[in-house]
Amino acid sequence: MDDLIEDVDFEDDHQKPKLILALAKILLQCVTTSLWLMISVACLPLFLLGLLKWGLPPTIPVWSRFCKYFTAVFTEGKPKENIPFTNRVLLFLILFNTLLKVPVNGVCWYIDELLYPSYHKVNIDEPVFMITASRTGSTQLCHYLENDTKNFISPTVAETALPYLWVWKLIVLVANSLGLKQEQMLSFTLFGKEALKRHEFVLNKSDTWDGLIRSWHFGVLSSYLGCSFMKWGLSPIKTNEPFDYEFWKSHEQFTHCILKKVIYCRGNPNQRMIIKGHFLTIAKVLEKQYPKAKIFVVVRHPVDRIRSLTNLLKVVSCDGPYKMMYGLFPMTWRVARDYAIHTQIPYCEQEMLFYKDPADNKLVIPFTMYVNNLSATLQRIYSFCNLPIPDDVVSNAIRIQSTTHDRTEHRASYDPNFNKSLTSLGVNETKIKEHLSEYIAWINTLDDFKKTN
Repeated sequence: MDDLIEDVDFEDDHQKPKLILALAKILLQCVTTSLWLMISVACLPLFLLGLLKWGLPPTIPVWSRFCKYFTAVFTEGKPKENIPFTNRVLLFLILFNTLLKVPVNGVCWYIDELLYPSYHKVNIDEPVFMITASRTGSTQLCHYLENDTKNFISPTVAETALPYLWVWKLIVLVANSLGLKQEQMLSFTLFGKEALKRHEFVLNKSDTWDGLIRSWHFGVLSSYLGCSFMKWGLSPIKTNEPFDYEFWKSHEQFTHCILKKVIYCRGNPNQRMIIKGHFLTIAKVLEKQYPKAKIFVVVRHPVDRIRSLTNLLKVVSCDGPYKMMYGLFPMTWRVARDYAIHTQIPYCEQEMLFYKDPADNKLVIPFTMYVNNLSATLQRIYSFCNLPIPDDVVSNAIRIQSTTHDRTEHRASYDPNFNKSLTSLGVNETKIKEHLSEYIAWINTLDDFKKTN
């Protein structure tokens, strides 16, 4: 796929972080490390007892993963990818903090096993998995569906970030004592305005499932270590890079436990669990584990998706939590572009292989239909799930789409520094279309909306 990319110069190829600010962030991380050390020492005996009884929780990376990342911090990245030394020191300290937190995170997980062991008995009979590529509007579509609390339920960002039943119950108690709704306590975000124009990052709603799980296994840190390591640590599918088996094994266990916890805590018998993400790698595993599951996808033209993803990656690294919390120097345009090309093209090919053959448990929705006829899209999803569609679902979704997600208005407000074309980034769009001609033809065949409207 290197023939799709030209070697061009970018304005951030040689930019450097502000040294004084970077040193201040490093000092702050050192202080945080000292605090976590004291807390973790106190939790260590309890953690070891829990480890013997219940095994390693899926929130905790295995030791070999720590070793791989600690090595990568000082070895990965090419000169043109412009990874400053201060970033490497910060990443080392962040990883070291994560290692120190292992006893604390483990004890938090084991409290659930001790207090609420019956959550394991919960059945997830007919889940709905939206397994789709990046930048297809899948997050907002999932929000439309989960607003229908009569039929659907989905883990929120907060529930995935703190996946403990006792914490969820504590939050409810605190909210009630303060006279607040739970949503009011969780309505903030760690993303800046420019990032929020492209994706709705909020704690009280669902988001990309595999991305949230990766936060526990520091997969996002790989995006600050160059394209090669990023393709290993943040790839949604198998590529020609070594495969991250450890993460996907934890992903399966995490998914199984959290879905049960959510239903146990706030579900009702009529609700269908729905999660969305880019976990195509384990789609067949989920099919076997949940034989009555429904799986659907929104497919979008690859050139549009790759362009959107490249800009999103860049803006999030400049305007997201790792910049705000740790002061990490953002990834370069070169890394964002190369990662998008090298992961999304094989994703398209594997996506087509999985969804191409007709099946009762799979549904493919063209992006053009979703954007231009939301009512028909929702009707099709409900019919696919064998559910009657409530009267207010379509009207509420159309109202939200028209008032807060006007695509033309949103794009007009984008900062031009984070709204680059693929051509300006040295990507040959014509060759992408040639490379994915079969995939594009498949999308065009599916796009019956254009033919009937």
